[in-house]
Amino acid sequence: MYYNANVFVTTLSLMIFVTAQQNINALMLLSDVPTPSFIIDMQALRRIAEPPLNDNGDIPSIRCPKNNLLLQPISNTKRNNKVIDCQFPTVEGQQAIGYLHTTVTRGRDDAIPDEDEPISTFLAEVDLDPTLCRNDAHLVLGLNNHHVGSYYWARSAGAGSSMEAPGVGYGSSKSNSKGVLRWLDEGGPTACNSNDGKRSEWVNFLRRHDTVQLLPNDGQDTLLEFYKRYKQSLSRIDEDRKGEENTSTRIFGISNEGRPMGSEPAVVCEWRCILEEGI
Repeated sequence: MYYNANVFVTTLSLMIFVTAQQNINALMLLSDVPTPSFIIDMQALRRIAEPPLNDNGDIPSIRCPKNNLLLQPISNTKRNNKVIDCQFPTVEGQQAIGYLHTTVTRGRDDAIPDEDEPISTFLAEVDLDPTLCRNDAHLVLGLNNHHVGSYYWARSAGAGSSMEAPGVGYGSSKSNSKGVLRWLDEGGPTACNSNDGKRSEWVNFLRRHDTVQLLPNDGQDTLLEFYKRYKQSLSRIDEDRKGEENTSTRIFGISNEGRPMGSEPAVVCEWRCILEEGI
């Protein structure tokens, strides 16, 4: 039997390329999700889940006891029939479960006189409407490594992800529904930190299209606001389900399991919301 080596090599190379492209297309990272979004750290959720979750990657439904909001996993997930209650606690020193993921729309260099006064404390405008978290959230070090211009800040993993960026306040914009990050003191990271300033200094270098995470004080209330705001929207991960009820409410699960150390978390699931009867 005669084989053409060139044809064989070309065919093999094409097969490898197609397979690689399929794998790339199948992998969705934190930076791929629409903003603003509510992000659930699956590794943190597994630590507090009752009843305990298996380690096989199954995705449970989540009930918010405070408001009877039920989160049900949708496409691209390993669904199971488990329903766990979660109050999304925020305990200092412990890894948080729920985060707000938002994109910077303007950095310090884009400050607008009169609108962003005092300019000396303005850090960034983000696309997270403060009403989504009922005006109660704070900036944290975050879930993914952060690269901004010539400055680099590798955010901590585990409990460090939910460590507060000291001295940075979050509030409403004067002219639109976006949020604003600013120093609480004109001295910036020097005045606002008890250490060398590194936990907050990176915020000085935020630029348009960077992403950051905030920690809502009440995750259950925030999820209810996301349900109200986005229950009719569709995200990229759910775009093939147009016309169905209970579409995307921008609630995603992420995990670093199986990912290289320091790499960006992968999106492992998405939930839709149902407001159960009785409230």
